[in-house]
Amino acid sequence: MFSNEEVLQRLDELDVILIKADKTKPSPEIDADLARFGRFGLPNNLIYPADPDAPPIIMPERITAEIALEALEQAVAMSQ
Repeated sequence: MFSNEEVLQRLDELDVILIKADKTKPSPEIDADLARFGRFGLPNNLIYPADPDAPPIIMPERITAEIALEALEQAVAMSQ
């Protein structure tokens, strides 16, 4: 997904910050975050709208460019 030019362009346009968690070592913080969203392992892809009161969008484990672009637009709409 993140190699798709259209997705990369939209991420740049929206000034999205990408954060990648490293779970090569045990991490209680990552485990707690996974549990919070009903996940048991990585990947756990979330999109947080700009509105801090809006809930995050929980992405499926397998993401296509279309799914990513749709979720980004949903996040934009939630923040207006």
